[in-house]
Amino acid sequence: MSIDTLLTLVELYKEAAQLIEAAQTEQETLKAQIKEALAERATNYLEVGCHKIRLSDFSSTRLDSKSIKTVAPDLYAQYSKTVTGQRLTIN
Repeated sequence: MSIDTLLTLVELYKEAAQLIEAAQTEQETLKAQIKEALAERATNYLEVGCHKIRLSDFSSTRLDSKSIKTVAPDLYAQYSKTVTGQRLTIN
């Protein structure tokens, strides 16, 4: 593959990344507006056209690996696992 082709691929990649970031920002704005509309109606469920909107609470429990490593390093070493892979970084 030529350097020119690689340069084109990198530029297209960065352009796609910018489009994704812009779309995610727009999605978060729309999400906030939908939550606001639910709050205005004092409801967590609404049917709009063929769409059902539900806002629900959830909780998640996660281990604080940094604290476990400090308090019980042997336990941390016994139950921790390393995952390997590849990461492509383009700046």
